[in-house]
Amino acid sequence: MKKLVTFISAIVLACTLLSGSVSAFNDLDETEKGAILNLKERGIVSGVDSDHFAPRDKINFAQSVSLIVKGINLNIDNASFVKKPEATDYFANVPNHVWYAEAFIIAKMNGLDIPKNVNPKAIITREQYADMLIKALDTKGSFPVEQMPIIFEDADQIDAKYKDSIQRIYLYKIATPDGKPLAYPKQEMTRGEAAVWLHNTIQFMESQTAQTKSGSYASVNGLKMYYEIQGTGEPLILLHGGLGTIDMLFGQLMPALAKTRQVIAVELQAHGHTADIDRPLSYEQMADDTAALIKHLGLDNADVFGFSMGGGVALQTAIRHPDVVRKLVVASTPYKSEGWYPEVLAGMASMNAEAMVGTPIHEVYIKAAPKPEDWPTLIAKMKQFQTKHYDWTKDISAIKAPMLILLGDSDKVRPDHALEMFRLLGGGKADGSMGGLTNAQLAVLPGTTHFNILERTDLLLPIIPPFLDAPMPKVE
Repeated sequence: MKKLVTFISAIVLACTLLSGSVSAFNDLDETEKGAILNLKERGIVSGVDSDHFAPRDKINFAQSVSLIVKGINLNIDNASFVKKPEATDYFANVPNHVWYAEAFIIAKMNGLDIPKNVNPKAIITREQYADMLIKALDTKGSFPVEQMPIIFEDADQIDAKYKDSIQRIYLYKIATPDGKPLAYPKQEMTRGEAAVWLHNTIQFMESQTAQTKSGSYASVNGLKMYYEIQGTGEPLILLHGGLGTIDMLFGQLMPALAKTRQVIAVELQAHGHTADIDRPLSYEQMADDTAALIKHLGLDNADVFGFSMGGGVALQTAIRHPDVVRKLVVASTPYKSEGWYPEVLAGMASMNAEAMVGTPIHEVYIKAAPKPEDWPTLIAKMKQFQTKHYDWTKDISAIKAPMLILLGDSDKVRPDHALEMFRLLGGGKADGSMGGLTNAQLAVLPGTTHFNILERTDLLLPIIPPFLDAPMPKVE
């Protein structure tokens, strides 16, 4: 069967999508040009002629299956057969003699979900192509979903069996939403879009395979706390949100910040690689853990950046251990319970471990947790922790460390609450140009929610590094 892939490589020239000499096409736009020419250089695609790729032409099942098999390098080289498999063994409408027959066999035996009665000449839809591409990717390893799921406005149009693949296509950045979060699942795929998705899948696969992580553990307050360090320079502690991990929430932002700083990302009690211990979850205790880690690392102090729950931990670290905090960045963080919208508080109170099994958050947890069986315990503790009333009004006013408050304009935290916190720190009370500037800064990010604020590097990077790099205010 080793001849199968070689045979495909030769005959798919006839379908005008695969292989060919490297030369530029003059019918590509800038958004697809780099990806398609890269595939051409790899010998994966070719054009309808030397000058044209025809990116707007539709792509059918036969072309799609052949493209994915070749691009992801699927094969059945190590399989043993009593009888040589034929396309008609698996498909009613795929003759054994056609150029794409072997590709269908290889795809089928690698787990791609192709219907038995598929029409090879039928145009493939976005959800069908996404599903085949993700299943092909899964043959190359385990690639966990490490971000919050996307809420598509047309989710009701996605076939149930394709929902996971559609989520992963976008969460892996293989496809990018165009404006509003719409998946367009029934839209017919074009040659150009199919090629770009394949290129992005290959890039994702190669980057994930090449990634190596250097994680460490510190013994603090009876806890074996996991942390990762990237970059050099002034230290910056990153604190994730509830049920989050370093990868899930800081996967994009951490490398960008590490270009100019030593970024130390932490996984708090019972989260990610840090195992739970016999004590409740509390902002105060996690703040003590964070301060202990800073001292464990031999640092006099550090800047601290917390998101959501991690922002609350950052605030408490500054309140309880002001000597270890130089500057604070808090994103999507209330300083009292009422800062959350009522429906958010109701959602926290209704958390159910069993109902959350199989969700992306649960999948991330079981892949990272030292004891995956502790999932019900974590959810029970989180429910108790998140529904406990708190109000740090007096404490916030006493914080001396310069603070940057970040919020999405469509966040889970009320914008007027963020403004209240800014005012508690002396901001928003006078014209800054007339001497009313304080050590606090407030930034509300447009078009941003609780779920995507940490992905908005286009907005965060022009704000956070300048704030951290600015000279410390003079002590009066």
